[in-house]
Amino acid sequence: MVTEKRNITPQKAVEILSKSGINISEKEAEKVLDFMYFLAKLVVDQNFKK
Repeated sequence: MVTEKRNITPQKAVEILSKSGINISEKEAEKVLDFMYFLAKLVVDQNFKK
């Protein structure tokens, strides 16, 4: 379960991606967003929290 606030919902991600010709389900969008937020947190932790 994700506890932090997110600005992009899976529905919004599906809408944004579909404009680029990428069609995914909301469940897949949720997984993509989880991965993207994980990577963003990792980058911040490694580069800015020394």
